[in-house]
Amino acid sequence: MLTECGRAGPAAPGYARARAPNRSVSLMTTPRPSLFIALLAGLPWVALAGPVDDVLAADGAFAALASESGQHAAFAEYLATDAVLFRPEAVNGQQWLAAYEPATGRLEWSPSAAGVACTGRLAISSGPWRYSNDAGGEAATGHYLSVWRLVGDDEWRVVLDHGVDHAVAATPSEALATAFARFWSTTASGKCVGRSDDRTLAKVEGELNDGVSRGGLTQALQRAAAEGALLYRDDAAPARLTRDGSPGDARFERGSSAQSVGMVFDPDADLAVTHGVLQSAADGSRAVYVRVWQRERRRWRLAIDLQAPLPTP
Repeated sequence: MLTECGRAGPAAPGYARARAPNRSVSLMTTPRPSLFIALLAGLPWVALAGPVDDVLAADGAFAALASESGQHAAFAEYLATDAVLFRPEAVNGQQWLAAYEPATGRLEWSPSAAGVACTGRLAISSGPWRYSNDAGGEAATGHYLSVWRLVGDDEWRVVLDHGVDHAVAATPSEALATAFARFWSTTASGKCVGRSDDRTLAKVEGELNDGVSRGGLTQALQRAAAEGALLYRDDAAPARLTRDGSPGDARFERGSSAQSVGMVFDPDADLAVTHGVLQSAADGSRAVYVRVWQRERRRWRLAIDLQAPLPTP
């Protein structure tokens, strides 16, 4: 969501929450007034009735703080100490914020969906973002994807943030809340079915990356993805993975490489996140990927795949 940090907004010498045109820290689109009014007024429907509501409320408060105090201050407040932003490749978010001056543009976003792990301690949120600069130029828009970790008993902090750019009129192929509910229950009980560890996830991630080299990205994603998995790509709103995949993925044909860089993992949870870098065998072009995984008993399946191009070296 950060523009400043990468979510959206031109990657100026300081910010860019996500990518607009380089959104790593994501900028969300204009916050829905009803959400912020409800947050401030404490209306019943925003009450923390469950884990999904908690995460949406945290993301809404995050957006409200960005509107009131600026995105730099908001990200500094909500990023965990080990949070990852993309500027344009993965960096420590707090260290990056400390090294750069605040951007002058305005980053806004509105959370529309959240998914929470069965442990209740790891979550994702997503929605539209919008970044505009003081010069009055054309605003950049898109969708962000944030990963959250519960600190203590009631404090949600962002541990990874990225996003994609697309036209303001573009809308997801289905409601994101519906898509997320397909993978993660809306009521995390703390009791998870089956067990897993980070080594098991690393093996699955490695198999997908090996598949990119053997048969290309589109084929590898098809084999790893759960039914109804979502793609986040530039120039398009989030949409279901289809048999043909995303047109831009074709450049990562057979012989291309995918290298894992990091992981966000909670023992025995049914939600985890990995990120890394793709490189095309055809033209050498590169991209960052963020993958959100869903676990069913012992089997990890790809639920969301976000990809953002990297500048040519």
